[in-house]
Amino acid sequence: MRRATKLTVLAIGLAISLAAARPTIAADGDPPGRAKAVRASQQELQLKINQLQEQNRMLEGQNRAIQEQLNTQKQEIDTLMHQMQATAQPVATLQQQMPQMQQELSDVAKKQRSVPLEVGFRTGWSESPYGMPGGFYYAAFLNHRLLTHEDGIPGGFLSGEMLVGWTQGNQKNTTANLASQLVGPPFSTWVYTLSLQPTVQYHLDPALWGMESLAAFKPYALAGPAMYINLMSTPIVVKDNPGAGYRHYTADAQGGGVWGLGFELALSALKVAPIQGLLDKSFVGGEWRFNQYGNGQGYSQYTGSISFGW
Repeated sequence: MRRATKLTVLAIGLAISLAAARPTIAADGDPPGRAKAVRASQQELQLKINQLQEQNRMLEGQNRAIQEQLNTQKQEIDTLMHQMQATAQPVATLQQQMPQMQQELSDVAKKQRSVPLEVGFRTGWSESPYGMPGGFYYAAFLNHRLLTHEDGIPGGFLSGEMLVGWTQGNQKNTTANLASQLVGPPFSTWVYTLSLQPTVQYHLDPALWGMESLAAFKPYALAGPAMYINLMSTPIVVKDNPGAGYRHYTADAQGGGVWGLGFELALSALKVAPIQGLLDKSFVGGEWRFNQYGNGQGYSQYTGSISFGW
């Protein structure tokens, strides 16, 4: 633009010089035609000067527009630079916090190894109290995690269990009943036992002891109070007489306690893609419990279990 302005000024100066020189020459005696030619030349120069001035104004306008555009772009660049700096700062902070976040994720993964709530079923063999033969045992239980390693439990976690069980005792021929005392021969007698057991269980987590390969296997110990209701069945009417099928049931309720040992195995260790979601929430286990009555009676149970958690 500066070069165009200089050319314009030079052209204007040249035109003024020519205009000033030509009338002088015509005035020294040139013919009238010469003067007319000089005026035409001056008009032509004036027209060119006007055109150059108009072009100069156009160039100045374009220059201002370009300058404004450059200023706008500079402001946009400055704004983007500030935004980039503002974005870079949280990224740097996030990078500093990354180890802590990874540790928190690891802690969450460890918590997920033990499902907080389980519903399950237990079955197996149970002895019976009062010297009666044992029988088939089955129970339902609800298990809920109470405290974890993060809460200060060393090497594992604590869970609370509520179990309701039933022992289907086997029959035994005995004379210790009214019909035998009256007639003589022994008759069959059996005992059923209903138990209610709220227990606390300590589960050992091998992963917390550096044994990641055994993370799915969790042995545990349990203890808690218990309530037992025993039903003894004896005949009343002698066989082959009317009413012989009717039996008398005697019940007693005993308080006591229970303790035992067991293990739980998470089926998530199995990798079967179509049912992996189910396996991740399924558990099997084995257990031994000893039941102690307040009146001195005691007996053991040997069971297996299956449970599902969420």
